[in-house]
Amino acid sequence: MKRNGLLLSLLSLFLIAGLLISGCGRDKNSYTASTPGGKVTVNTDGSGQGTIKVETKDGKTVVVTGQQGGTVTEAQLGVPVYPGATVKGSSKMEGAAADGKGGMEIYTLMTPDSLEQVTAFYKSNLKNVKNTLVQGSGDQGMAMFSIGDDGAITVNIVAGKNKETAIQVAKKTK
Repeated sequence: MKRNGLLLSLLSLFLIAGLLISGCGRDKNSYTASTPGGKVTVNTDGSGQGTIKVETKDGKTVVVTGQQGGTVTEAQLGVPVYPGATVKGSSKMEGAAADGKGGMEIYTLMTPDSLEQVTAFYKSNLKNVKNTLVQGSGDQGMAMFSIGDDGAITVNIVAGKNKETAIQVAKKTK
């Protein structure tokens, strides 16, 4: 129940944050809105890149928005980085676990390589895979890998638009 309340609060606050990021006629680079459920702080550099920080009594999350274009390391992801993939976004959630102590980091990467190439790379390079799901192919496919006994890391691969493939890595944190 506490988890559903956190999710509902976060969704409401993200909606507010989305409106703030889209401009709403403001010229400020930083804006904070407080609601009975918590507080949202939005920072942007005007190019669409910035951060959204959501704080509630159940936890907080920080989302980096916009195209990052950078790189990420295997140490950050907890799994091998697909060669040539670029970071398009990342987020870090603190207090997201049921006990209110753990969190999660999520990285989204993109590559021009096919779903099949990316899936084959992760099939051969992931260790301690507990669950695997591969469905469809080409621009209609997806693959999911769960790593560790408690699903501490998940790798989701989805064929995207413009012949790109999205790789999302979600990692539980303590």
